[in-house]
Amino acid sequence: MSDISFEYNVPVFAGAPDEGTEPTHRDTPQYEALDWETTKMGVQKAEELGFDAVWAPDHLLLGRDHAEYECWTLLSAIAGFTEDINLGSLVLCNDYRNPALVAKMAATLDVISDGRLELGLGAGWHEPEYDAYGWEYRDGFERLMRLDESIRLMKRMWDAGTDGASFDGKHYQIEDAYCVPGPVQDPHPPILVGGQGEEVTLKLVAKHADVWNTDVFNGDVETLEHKIGVIEDHCETVGRDPDDVEYSWDGHVICTRDEEQFDRLLDLMTPIQFEAEYQDQAPIVTEEDAREYFIMGTPEECAAAIERRIDAGVTKFQGWFIDFPDTDGMELFADEVIPQFS
Repeated sequence: MSDISFEYNVPVFAGAPDEGTEPTHRDTPQYEALDWETTKMGVQKAEELGFDAVWAPDHLLLGRDHAEYECWTLLSAIAGFTEDINLGSLVLCNDYRNPALVAKMAATLDVISDGRLELGLGAGWHEPEYDAYGWEYRDGFERLMRLDESIRLMKRMWDAGTDGASFDGKHYQIEDAYCVPGPVQDPHPPILVGGQGEEVTLKLVAKHADVWNTDVFNGDVETLEHKIGVIEDHCETVGRDPDDVEYSWDGHVICTRDEEQFDRLLDLMTPIQFEAEYQDQAPIVTEEDAREYFIMGTPEECAAAIERRIDAGVTKFQGWFIDFPDTDGMELFADEVIPQFS
């Protein structure tokens, strides 16, 4: 089994409320206005504290004032001012970029970062972004089939070496497309696939992914165990060793010994209403609800929540530190939680 890794989700948008209003985004409820030096500081602090990777979401208009950094440009910039920490997309929307170009982009970023890229991919879901930017929003099954083709196309380009790659799919076609220089990592950067649909998405994970990303709302232990079991069953169906797939937990972290601060941050973060694709699940309203899904409380309570997820099969923990731009929670987590799993 892989070592346990602890990873940092980059605040690419601000979510703090205007005076007298509710926070505009639960991931960054204290971040008042998007500011490059502040976001950069968080990444530098994560590397300094020994986090294993930084991850950026691929959205375009979330958060306060619809201000948000574009994922790939951001990761490229981060590669230039960091040295050791891995860089990941959580997750790139397949419909926003041509997959042949993504293969080339990924190879280039892997080269310039000296093999630090982790490539997270997803079928896309945020319809308002499609509408705003002029992309066609297809039904869920077609989006997933396009993602399946995209991953196969990218792998073919990376495998081709100095030869051109060709691919004739239903949705994508290339002819003599070169990906030179190729990725530093052999055979290619690890591929993380995000999503939760059991019949199609998780089968796609079993076919293609090195890592499955839970996304925030699969974060409770019971759901994790169930979804991991589904992926393992799909692995048997497609003839793949289930041990070839890692599992990542992506969610909110509150790490503090200050009960008053805990209550304040929890009030900022909740209630959380599930998106339409989770319409059968009740919103997260109470502290008891939140503790089922997230890692929160004292360092001891955080460690216990992590241990339960490790027992379910999780090896990667990707956290949104809710007190950002304060770094007290990150520092306490790095000082007192991470060493318990080293």
